[in-house]
Order: sequence, then C-alpha cells, then structure tokens
Amino acid sequence: MYSQGETFYHNIDDEEFELTVLENLIIRDKEYLITEDFDGTNYIFLYDEDEDDLIFVDDAAEINTVLDFWKEEYLGADNIGDWDDDEYYDREDSYDQDDYYDMGYDDDEKDYY
Repeated sequence: MYSQGETFYHNIDDEEFELTVLENLIIRDKEYLITEDFDGTNYIFLYDEDEDDLIFVDDAAEINTVLDFWKEEYLGADNIGDWDDDEYYDREDSYDQDDYYDMGYDDDEKDYY
C-alpha cells in the first residue's frame, strides 16, 4: 500500500497520471486511497488486498461519500488532539522578575547586565 505523501504513476482511461497520496482511509471494511494530481484533481482508489492492486473508483456517489467522510473526519476537525486537555498547558509559569534574573551579581554588575 502507498503511504501518505508518496507519489506514483497510474493509468486512468488510457492516460498516465502522476498522483500524490493524500490519505489512506478505511470505511466499512474497505480501504480507500485518496490521491491528487498536479492540477489539484482528486482521484479515489479502492485497495484490493487479495490482488495487491488499486481499483479506480469512478462511481460519483461513492467518490462523494469518501471525500465527504475525509473532509469531515480529517480536514474539518476542530479538535486535532488532546493537548488542550493536558494540565501542562493550563499552568502558568510564575517567577519574580528580579529573582529570576538575579544570578548573584553585585549591584554594580547588575547594571551592566
């Protein structure tokens, strides 16, 4: 199977396209490959594990279903992780400005630094 970001060549309707993998998706036990050419056109493939082959999806309804799922689940997500729930980011570093930069210098040296 191809990895995200990988580029490969595939013939579609007797025309060779250079495609870049945008995403691998599994929807209802089917493994889809969403690709894009240099013009920004998306192409959907179904991966056949038994034959180890890519099958071009040309059914408009299936293409729209896969693209809609991808856009909703992967591109349109407001929460991209659990970092906002992490207590580490909620804390505030507190320090006294004078003590933080006080490195044991004499008063004359403090003015220099």
